[in-house]
Parts: sequence; structure tokens; C-alpha cells
Amino acid sequence: MAAQRHATVFACCNVIAGDLAKVPLRLYQRTGASRAEPVADHAATYLLNTESAPGVAAKVARFALVYAFALRGRAYAYAPRDGAGELTLLEVIRPDLCAELRDGRARFYAFEDGAGIQRRAPSRAMVHLRYMAEDGWTGRSPLQVAAESVGLALAGQEAAARAASGVQMRAVLKMEDVYEDDEAWHRNAR
Repeated sequence: MAAQRHATVFACCNVIAGDLAKVPLRLYQRTGASRAEPVADHAATYLLNTESAPGVAAKVARFALVYAFALRGRAYAYAPRDGAGELTLLEVIRPDLCAELRDGRARFYAFEDGAGIQRRAPSRAMVHLRYMAEDGWTGRSPLQVAAESVGLALAGQEAAARAASGVQMRAVLKMEDVYEDDEAWHRNAR
């Protein structure tokens, strides 16, 4: 995405993702109408805080999810379960490689997993973070919401880079030397 080339956009996404990735995530289970108790030995606790997938630290996966969410307004992680219904991994999927599909009210995702296998997963097997989902399903990019401001910032950065490199365009306007009177000459010169 072109917007992440802008230093401010990159810095904002990086700081937000970096700070949120540092926070340990705790899992709670409801025990009554208003009570929640911490759960220590659950697969999600391990996947969210230690290792989300083989060889991928949970903090790295959480950073990638939040960075994609801050930049694109959507982030995906594949969360398959084993035969007993337990989570086996949380694998971050690049937003530009994941398609949201629907069949009536059923929602599906089409993507390529880390093993290079094309998958079509139901919504219960995916973690889908969405920003400003007007339909409750499709996220919007915060940068698209503020597209005009971001476009002006990118244009300003490019103009500053051109000026710093010494490459500038100059325009010359040649005016005619024949005018009806002095007033027409002064008006044209202004």
C-alpha cells in the first residue's frame, strides 16, 4: 500500500502495533451471570501469549495482525481446530491474499495458508478484525476514510523529496509585446 511509504503513516501503524503486541492477553471464562475467572490452561492462552504457530512468536503474530488492521482496516488469522475442537494454531494471513465470500448468511474466507495450500474456511475458523464495518462484515481502511488528507500528505512528501534532490521544474510564460494601451499591459503583467 502506497500510504505506508509516508513516514507518519508508517510510524503510527508501527507504534500502535508495537505497543499492543507487548500487552499480555488474558483469557477469561464466565462462571456466573456477572463473574469471570481467568483461564490458564487453554489452547488460546498459549497461542495468544507464547507461540501462535510453529516457529512464530505470539507477539510477532499479534504485531502483524494489529499493523494490518491499522493500515488496511482488516486483519485475518486462520484458527483451525483439531478433532476434539481445540485450537491448533493462529496463522496470520495477509489481507491482500484473503477474500471474503458469502453464501446467503454463511460467511467464508478463501486464502493460501503458510503451507501453500489454497483453503476455503468458514468464519468460525478465522479471526477477522474489522474497522468501521458498516455492514458488520467488511472492514474499511482508516486511510481510505481519510483519503484526501493522506493524498495531500503523500503529495507534500514527494514535493519535498524532489526539492531536496535538486530536481525541480520551472515554467516560463512568454507574454506578447503588443497591447492596446498601458493599462492592458499592466493588467496582463499582474
